Amino acid sequence: MIRPLRTFNAGRDSAFAGRLIARALPLLASLALHAESARAEPSADEKSEARSVLRPAILTEGVNVGGWVFRPIIDVRIRGEYVRHPIDMGGAIYDSYAPLAEGYKTTFPPGSGSLGAVSDRYFVAERSRLGLSVDHGPVTAVVLLQDARALGSNKPAFTGPGQPDLPAFAPFEAYLDLHTKTRSVWFRAGRQRVTWGDGRLIGENDVSLTGRSLDAARFGFSVRDFDAELMAAILSMPGKLPSTPGDKSEPEIGTGAQLFGARLAYHVLPILRFEANVIGRIVRAPSPSWLTPSNVLVAGGRIWGDYRGVRYAVEGAGEIGQVASYGVNRKLTAYAFAARVAWETALPGHLTFGAEAAYASGDRGDSEGTIRRFDPILPNDRTSGDPMGLVAWSNVITGGGWIGITPVDKMGALTSGDRTELSFRAGYHYLALAEPNGRWTTGSLIPVGSSLDNASHALGHEVDARVRFAPFQAIAFDASYGAMIMGDGGRAILIEAGRPAKLQHMATLQVTVRTQ
Repeated sequence: MIRPLRTFNAGRDSAFAGRLIARALPLLASLALHAESARAEPSADEKSEARSVLRPAILTEGVNVGGWVFRPIIDVRIRGEYVRHPIDMGGAIYDSYAPLAEGYKTTFPPGSGSLGAVSDRYFVAERSRLGLSVDHGPVTAVVLLQDARALGSNKPAFTGPGQPDLPAFAPFEAYLDLHTKTRSVWFRAGRQRVTWGDGRLIGENDVSLTGRSLDAARFGFSVRDFDAELMAAILSMPGKLPSTPGDKSEPEIGTGAQLFGARLAYHVLPILRFEANVIGRIVRAPSPSWLTPSNVLVAGGRIWGDYRGVRYAVEGAGEIGQVASYGVNRKLTAYAFAARVAWETALPGHLTFGAEAAYASGDRGDSEGTIRRFDPILPNDRTSGDPMGLVAWSNVITGGGWIGITPVDKMGALTSGDRTELSFRAGYHYLALAEPNGRWTTGSLIPVGSSLDNASHALGHEVDARVRFAPFQAIAFDASYGAMIMGDGGRAILIEAGRPAKLQHMATLQVTVRTQ
């Protein structure tokens, strides 16, 4: 039996939370009033990308009818994808996708058998979003419906943590936003997209087949060069727990899973900005397969900037907590770092060079003692440091670079008043395990496997190329190709998992039409 965490008491924690909120609300209210009085007019920085990540975007186009501004939202994407030797299909079957979940006396996830290896995976998927945004003074309401499915298939398919399985038809966003005139103070409640920083810990994961939105409440305000945000989200609803066969007593009620966060950003100069964040996650049954009973606290920081064509970010996070295991609650102590830099030169075609590196701690295959495998919470599954999404920010070492060129980026190239863009990008990245006996996890947090006999850190070498053509702002065509040449560590884990492969190919082709 997995021992439940004894540190959680619903009545005690609810009372404590109530006292904390009661004391915090007056302070937050006074700060919010000060923020509004201190910022009568928006500054230039408020319109920059750095500020938009901490504050809901200000939409400028719409149809005004009697003081009500209506903005239609249309976003349709068709994607075809082919993968030769997928690393996350066939072979061993795992019952849990949670990065911290483990089977009995093993660091492997709990398993339930195996299937034959899959040589090829291919599909055509559509994701269609249709909605409406309505503004009236300090109030904004958004309802956005989404239909996402692999064409011709009704089989359920896991798309990522915190995301609906395919096929899916449901509201992707449905929220109410209250804000001041300059949006220096805002409150948003409902289903909404959330991205913090580069999306390594919390991201909307737009590249995935469904994207991610959270059922959350968020409050933010700005005071001069400071931005602050508080967030609370429900990851799984409370509900009745399964009863033991023959037990006729009333089923117990589980509290589900919740996510909490706070962040503070300080904008010193365009090239120097600081951000600190804290994320807490409490998981109890009932919970989905991508979560396991645990208490997790992540504290991190980020430094980033943009000046004269140079863009960079350095991010680090430490993670502590407890994870329910077999007969004991195991301690969690993990950490991770990441850095990226890009330089857009003054050469023709906006020639740009970029480099990235990342590290996240992992386990040595020991099923007892402290867990040191970093859990990236709700990340974007593909980053510039891993365009194929083959690794998560967990038990990993990555490093590499890319080069990009945009020979066409011009207003009126095809039609007056519209922008046309043509860009190319190619890159190389080395992928490795921080601990060779630990778990290999994909960007979607799907466990590939692990091998206690593996002595090599090397997962492999990833090369990729991408071309993008947007004849108009509302439509874009994207094509990409990637190849992963497996290293000794990657081959050993794939053999152990029943998916032997020396090389993986991935090719995608997609078209996107959107109004925003």
